[in-house]
Amino acid sequence: REALKSGDQLWVAFQPLFGRREGEIIGAEALVRWTHPRRGPISPANFVPIAESSGLIEQLGDFVLRRACHMGARWPGHTIAVNISPAQLRNPNFAERIFAILEETGMRPQDLEIEITESILLDDEMAASDAIRTFRRAGIKIALDDFGTGYSSLNYLKRYPVDRIKIDRSFISQLSTAGAASAIVQALVTLAHALGIEVAAA
Repeated sequence: REALKSGDQLWVAFQPLFGRREGEIIGAEALVRWTHPRRGPISPANFVPIAESSGLIEQLGDFVLRRACHMGARWPGHTIAVNISPAQLRNPNFAERIFAILEETGMRPQDLEIEITESILLDDEMAASDAIRTFRRAGIKIALDDFGTGYSSLNYLKRYPVDRIKIDRSFISQLSTAGAASAIVQALVTLAHALGIEVAAA
């Protein structure tokens, strides 16, 4: 809570999204970071769950989204991806807030990509479905994060208008050592391309 108030502890890092050609940067993913004045860098794995359980995740999410949209406005034609929490998606005013931030910053909707996880779809499928379709009608792209780890991931590709899947890093990290992981990744890439869906790998 104090970090959100201070204005100088939280910041957003932009991790490049690379295209098919070597060295081609097609955008970036916005990642929240926290540098505590006494404890130094604190991992998002530690503070994001606390923000979720304490009711601060929407405020933190707005902070990241606004920073991401400022970047997108300065870098038109490139995709800026932002992770969305279940609490944000459950808020009936969430879509309006995104559109307001886009207008405030001047970012083009088609340059924004919202990343959701399967847990969000399981948490409140009706709210997620309505929000996803609202975003897509506005030109905002949708990415399904951690793809391949959930039992119903394939079903989601059939039911939701997804632009990109992000293959879970548990598969990518084993590509050089496990034949099964390589086969699974190849199958997921082939499936996605057959459906006209882009693929990202961490």
